[in-house]
Amino acid sequence: MWFEMRKESLGFVERAPAVHVAEGEVRAARAAVFAALVDPWGWKSWFPNVREASYTSPPPYGVGTIREADVGGTRWVEEIVAWDEDTRWAWTVVRTSLPFATAQVESFELTDAGVRTRVRWTLALEPRLVARLGAPFFGRTLARVLHRAMDNLGTYLGQTAARDA
Repeated sequence: MWFEMRKESLGFVERAPAVHVAEGEVRAARAAVFAALVDPWGWKSWFPNVREASYTSPPPYGVGTIREADVGGTRWVEEIVAWDEDTRWAWTVVRTSLPFATAQVESFELTDAGVRTRVRWTLALEPRLVARLGAPFFGRTLARVLHRAMDNLGTYLGQTAARDA
């Protein structure tokens, strides 16, 4: 069963009823981190619980591209709302198999941190009951997921670079 969600712009991050932010770092250049973020096929190799992800829109990819993902057995259909090369990538969820929210925008912002890249993950939503019930734990969970993802991404990028060398 699918649940339709309200399409939102990146501006939703500033006015959403619930906003959760997590920050982490990955030992890789910002361009490499951005390239991994926008490559949906690689997410299952480094982002926790992602089983599959792909673009269903034809190339070239950018704002307006549709991405579909299976995360822990839930299905998500997302539309890219920001694609700022090496600095920001964001999407709005347009439908899902989980009645989590009526609107949702996720944004990844990248900045240099010496030889590392700082990643800021923002999840903005208008929660439905299931998300409101889990709200007290959501911030900590988001931070744990991001830290694990960044550790995995650093390893993944290192392995990819070694294979390409």
